[in-house]
Amino acid sequence: MSHPMYVKLWGVRGSHPVSGKETIEYGGNTPCVQVEANGQLIILDAGTGIIGLGRYLAARAARSSTPVEATLLFSHYHHDHTEGFRFFLPAYFPSTRLHMYGPRLGGHDVESALACMQAPPLFPVALGEMRSSREIHCIQEGDTILLGDGAIVIRTHRSYAHPGGVLMYRIEYNGLAVVYATDTEGYLGTDRRLVAFAQGADLLIHDAQYTEEQYRGTRAGYPATQGFGHSTAMMACEVAAAAGVQHLVLFHHDPSYNDDLIRINEAQIRSVYPNVTAAYEGLEITIAGDQTSTIALPNKHDVAAV
Repeated sequence: MSHPMYVKLWGVRGSHPVSGKETIEYGGNTPCVQVEANGQLIILDAGTGIIGLGRYLAARAARSSTPVEATLLFSHYHHDHTEGFRFFLPAYFPSTRLHMYGPRLGGHDVESALACMQAPPLFPVALGEMRSSREIHCIQEGDTILLGDGAIVIRTHRSYAHPGGVLMYRIEYNGLAVVYATDTEGYLGTDRRLVAFAQGADLLIHDAQYTEEQYRGTRAGYPATQGFGHSTAMMACEVAAAAGVQHLVLFHHDPSYNDDLIRINEAQIRSVYPNVTAAYEGLEITIAGDQTSTIALPNKHDVAAV
């Protein structure tokens, strides 16, 4: 297996983090995905999942005597995608270098959005007081980021199917591709622009927050969620099938869903689209050539020890 891409999920929940015995299997942290290829570390979003990733990276850096250097990509600035950055341990180390990218949304770019979230009285440490070196870039649809002398190409896609809009990312390396498409809602007849963006990807991580019942308003005690800016698992499958994606990961689970509900939803979808996995914390996927192998940890809720 030569020149693979490595993906690990550290946070898979949407809206807000949850805890308790009913959410242990899939996890309760909000979005954060680690991608590594060609010696480059890429982090997608900074929900509470980035806290555990930060501890792991700090320990790895100490063992190897190599400072943390990472490219951090924000899809948007809703709280569940940014709330972990304040507790991202490497951001406090002077040796850390962070290359941060995100769209301008609602008059805010990456720097101003994070600065607002860390301004008094919301947080005791201002963004400027974090001791890491930070290069912050505002990007938009159609922009391309090159890493590792161009070996890794990151492409961007703007979706308007979520309040305020989001950026989606396609990470390409050595003929392989991972697409991150969170916080989006399907269209009648499928989101054709997203299908084109994800075409032929080895791995698609796609928003699948709601069951069909909740989306349509037939889940007892819950309102319909059509128009909320999130997809059902079937919407994600429609995109994956139309784009010819090799493997689909259902992402951004609703915080009210327990492990049993997510498991049942995954089983129902697998009968329609076999190459699908409901995202869980600690899920590791290694992609190499025409083979995508999922490496499940002994228990789904176990995250690699720091």
